[in-house]
Amino acid sequence: SFRMPLSYDSSNYFAEELPSQSVISAVESIAAASMNNNNNNNRKRGNKSIIIASDVASKAGVSLSQARRDLTKLAALTLGDIAVSKEGELLYSFPADVTSVLSNNSIKYKASRFVRDKVWPVVFYATRVSFGVALLASIAIIYSTIAFVSSSSSSSDTNDDRRRSRSSLGGGGFLFGDGLIRPSLLDFFYYRPYYYGYNSNPQQQQRNKDPNNEMGFLESVFSYIFGDGNPNMNLEEKRLKLASHVIRQNRGAVTAEQLAPFCDNVPVIIEGDENIDSSLGVDEGYVLPIVSQLGGEPQVTEEGDIIYVFPDLQLSATESSSALEKAGLKPDATAREIQRELQLAGIDVRGVLEKDELLRILNQSLLNMDNDGTSTMLPVLQEEELKFSAAGDFQRLAAGALGIVNLFGALYLGNLLASPSLNGARLPGYFGLIQMSYPFLLAYAILFNIIPLARSVWINQENQKIQARNQARRSWYTLVQSNIGRLSGRIAKKLRSAQLFGSSIKKLGTTNSEIVYDTSQAIADDEAKREEAALKDFDHKVSS
Repeated sequence: SFRMPLSYDSSNYFAEELPSQSVISAVESIAAASMNNNNNNNRKRGNKSIIIASDVASKAGVSLSQARRDLTKLAALTLGDIAVSKEGELLYSFPADVTSVLSNNSIKYKASRFVRDKVWPVVFYATRVSFGVALLASIAIIYSTIAFVSSSSSSSDTNDDRRRSRSSLGGGGFLFGDGLIRPSLLDFFYYRPYYYGYNSNPQQQQRNKDPNNEMGFLESVFSYIFGDGNPNMNLEEKRLKLASHVIRQNRGAVTAEQLAPFCDNVPVIIEGDENIDSSLGVDEGYVLPIVSQLGGEPQVTEEGDIIYVFPDLQLSATESSSALEKAGLKPDATAREIQRELQLAGIDVRGVLEKDELLRILNQSLLNMDNDGTSTMLPVLQEEELKFSAAGDFQRLAAGALGIVNLFGALYLGNLLASPSLNGARLPGYFGLIQMSYPFLLAYAILFNIIPLARSVWINQENQKIQARNQARRSWYTLVQSNIGRLSGRIAKKLRSAQLFGSSIKKLGTTNSEIVYDTSQAIADDEAKREEAALKDFDHKVSS
């Protein structure tokens, strides 16, 4: 058992390694569900529930190696216990309130949680709003300087009695008698060799945006420039969750075709191709990331096909009745009751009599349901397409229009500052500072318009790739479903072979006889030995 020492060096507070938040959430969810299940008493130790790495990997969408590492870290920080089963599997025990215990025992976790939940949202919101403020400030600065320079030129013209009325067109502007060049709108179409250069590399920041929250205009400026983050940031977690579910649903043994709906770079299937079995290649490298992260082992059949077996996912410490409970059935529901429930849901189960097969179909149907239990979706990894901005249409239009106004003003101000009358001269006071900062104002105005334009082109290209990947995954799912139950065909034969390699999910921690070592018992034995030694020492002192 892991225990925090009473005296802990403060220098180690922030040196300790913390488990990932996804694993912490998964452990808390599994522990809470286990504690609330009245039929799970045989898998509790005191007020703690038993959890194994494969359950956490499936729930959190992480690799088995990361699940084991993070569970060990979590046990060290939450007074958790570890037991070893006869199969060599580590059984972790945690209290239901993992987060509160972790916060009490780890200053680093408590501080990081405070920063994540309290500080970072405020700081990032202020950062987003600052871009809107900067745009308005830039417009105000540019046009106030234009007004000052223009008014100064007008005053000079009024006091100059010798001003001549002739003017000539030169260099894109009008040359008046006093030698002052007055810029015109045509100036923006002429090349000016004395324009200031610029160099800026703004750093993009990402954020998951709640679409239900209306965005203010100042915040929408940031959204217009940089967008609102990648909606597929948790794609890997989702990939492993879906793959784990399908692997366990098929008793721990699957083919590459069954994993293809969750992979990238899968071969493209031509729909309607009658020779699809023979046209598919033998390269199954696209499944290797999932196989390696979930502990898969390739097995070769007598026909030379490869079946991927996942021994760790054939073990579990959670209740198998969870699917029945989600469907509103009793944990001891019969095969007939499950069949009736599936038929009421519109699922054809005629000829299916085995309870294990009915449970597999029930799990599949639950995977297809959203949280509200009404709408359905294919059990296929689907990437969300990138959005240009989550801001409203009017807000995007206003941000774009103000960006053009700002660029127009910056170019116009550049013509004024580049006029011969201001050559080598510095504007007084505040406007002199603006004159010195003009290269930065021009760079900001150009980048404000360039970045959204370039990002729009990039988003269109990426969305085409996302659509192609999603379509390829759906095609593989359709192909696999069409081969289930068939008697002929290479894929149908592989699916039948995979069933032979599968085995029912074995439940761990059901009895104490399965445990060969338990840290909680070891500590109790040590305490008993210390007490016995203390009593013997006391008796010895008294007798002497």
